[in-house]
Amino acid sequence: MEYSIALAGNPNVGKTSLYNRITHSLEHVGNWHGVTVSKISKSVLFDHKQVLVTDLPGFYSMTVYSFEEAVSRDAVLSGDHNLIVSVAEVNNLARNLYLTMQLLELDVPVILVVNMMDELKKQGKVLNYRKLERALKIPIVPMSAKYHSDVHLLLEVALDYIDRYDGNSVELTYLDRLPLKDVEAVIGENAVRAGFKKRYAAIKVLEKDSFVLEKLALSEAQTKALETLGDWQARVAQYRYEFIDSVTEGAISRNVSDLHREMHEHEKHAVPIESQTGQASSANDVRKSVSEERHLKRHDKYAEKALYMHGYSRIDRIVLNKYLALPIFLLVMAAVFVITFGLVGNWLSALLDLGIEKLVYQPLTSWLNGINTPGWAVDLLGDGIIHGVGGILTFLPQVVLLFFFLALLEDSGYISRVAFMTDGLFRKIGLSGRSAFTMLMGFGCSATAVLTARGLEDDMMRKKTVLLTPFMSCSARLPVYSVIAAAFFTGGAAAAKPFIIFAMYILGAAIALIAAAVFEKGVKKMKSGKLSFIMEMPPYRRPTAERVFQLIMHNAKVFLIRVGTTIFTLNVIVWLLSNFSVRGYVPEVGGYSFLQSVSMFVAPVFKPLGFGEWRAVTALVSGLVAKEVVVSVIESFGGPAVVFVGQYAALSAVTFMIFTLLYIPCIATLTAIGKEIGRRWAVFSFVFQLIVAYAVALVFRGIGLLFCISPGWTAGILIGVLTAAVCALTAVSYLRRRKSGCGGCCGGCNGCDRSRK
Repeated sequence: MEYSIALAGNPNVGKTSLYNRITHSLEHVGNWHGVTVSKISKSVLFDHKQVLVTDLPGFYSMTVYSFEEAVSRDAVLSGDHNLIVSVAEVNNLARNLYLTMQLLELDVPVILVVNMMDELKKQGKVLNYRKLERALKIPIVPMSAKYHSDVHLLLEVALDYIDRYDGNSVELTYLDRLPLKDVEAVIGENAVRAGFKKRYAAIKVLEKDSFVLEKLALSEAQTKALETLGDWQARVAQYRYEFIDSVTEGAISRNVSDLHREMHEHEKHAVPIESQTGQASSANDVRKSVSEERHLKRHDKYAEKALYMHGYSRIDRIVLNKYLALPIFLLVMAAVFVITFGLVGNWLSALLDLGIEKLVYQPLTSWLNGINTPGWAVDLLGDGIIHGVGGILTFLPQVVLLFFFLALLEDSGYISRVAFMTDGLFRKIGLSGRSAFTMLMGFGCSATAVLTARGLEDDMMRKKTVLLTPFMSCSARLPVYSVIAAAFFTGGAAAAKPFIIFAMYILGAAIALIAAAVFEKGVKKMKSGKLSFIMEMPPYRRPTAERVFQLIMHNAKVFLIRVGTTIFTLNVIVWLLSNFSVRGYVPEVGGYSFLQSVSMFVAPVFKPLGFGEWRAVTALVSGLVAKEVVVSVIESFGGPAVVFVGQYAALSAVTFMIFTLLYIPCIATLTAIGKEIGRRWAVFSFVFQLIVAYAVALVFRGIGLLFCISPGWTAGILIGVLTAAVCALTAVSYLRRRKSGCGGCCGGCNGCDRSRK
């Protein structure tokens, strides 16, 4: 027998971290809604029993508003799981229990996990989970997903509960206050035909759940009969929360030992309070006075915190300041790039490159020449494979460093705040703060990022987010920037290399925002509908070394696998096609190779951009499979100095970088776009990005030639103007929030749709 367990809960409660811990997986974890966009499952063996564990996308209620929430609702209603593990976060226990109540209303097997107990311990508090167990009549497991021992306890409790489950015995007293019997009398037969339990269907009818109402297919007479009962939608939520408040009251309290220790310290150092008769007050009076003082201070402290959503910290007054937020983010990212591609990463990559040259290339080619190996075979192994594939491999240290810093920013909770700070700007151009999550993931892999757009509720906004995400510079493009910048910015200009690479990232983001504005303001059919933004603001947390190490190892593994498979294979194929013709090996027999003949036909199209040479065109075409191949092909041809020649070689090379940033994404991304929003949109993306890349590259080269200055300075001027424009738009957005009376603490500015608490 295989046990089936589903993990359900609100976003940002640690479901995916728990799933990874149970199944020893490495699914993406993030402090935002929409990280998990489809259910994922894996079977594990525990105590000689096979257990299928499923991680469901985060959702707040069985009444859903987005695609990934519908996935979770359908999974719960399917009845395919032996147990639903409702995951709650201890700092938001009351709000998280709102979903747990609805699972209990369904009368499905449920246990409650209260996660992040380590954070409660740091606050000097304890959870009386036995009190919750007595009220809810289900097993409750307080734990932290960081620790293996807690996970083992959870599985033991879960499997034991499945074996002895005989229905939920909890008394949900608030249901007695609802006219459920009257509703069931009207919809009973419809509920049975639709496959719903009568009580669940009745509750959802009172909540005006569109999904259930559609499935019930009520007649006009039934609808009128329900209307006579009045509007119960708000009261259902009110009664649930009143019940939750009664259950959780006093469940979290200060640690008893801490209280005793504090009381002892106060008694030891307290000054006796003189009474009106001149006698010292009793010890009880001292305790009472100290307790009242402490209570007042604590009350004032929490009253101040109540103005903000959970997770808001004092540091956010600076980090989320309407004027400083974006500049601070840009400075943080600039520092990351300086370290990754300048101070540390450049030195590590140079060391690895030297090792490949001295320990692999020179000994191997010398040995092959010594045994009279044919010239084409020596060139294939030396230039085609070692220099081509090795040229990509040397960027492994920089890739590792970049993902290390991104993991720190993500695990600390800072990335979630990026969505908050960009929401005002994004709303003006038909997107929302949640679009920022998808685009930020595009810095890693565009194909993966496209999938996360499923969580966007507005269809047109989702399509635009998918179309714009490939403009964000994915990690596969990093070697292109690094190789070209290293080749043309040497000597005193070498210090500009990290900033030029950083400029590529800023340029990609700026073009995406400009394109979004054009779609929203200039194309009527692509205008977004009403936008909402519900955001989880996690508290700042110390990144765990284990999680950061796992992320680094995972991304390094993916990078090495791509180098050893796709890039290696394509590099060999491209080298053979570019060095052989019908007559034989081109360097020996002369003439044009297969690839040269084809590329020379296309090359004139790129002459206005400054790289109308067959080698550059070959690299671009090869990059359609994987962007890393662009560099490996360039290296196999002899490096950037061979590919980019002429009076303005450096300017042509930087123009090539810009074109590589913006032109057609890889085949995997195009496939993902077609899967998510349709083939016609994938074709549109192909054509649109090609046009944008050509236009921007042409403008850049024109400016460079017009001012006759170095490409680095030209890039600096362009990126400086774009950055200033983004900062200005963001400041205007925050000023608009202030004028509208919104404090900006919750991310909801469209009718003040505040975060759910």
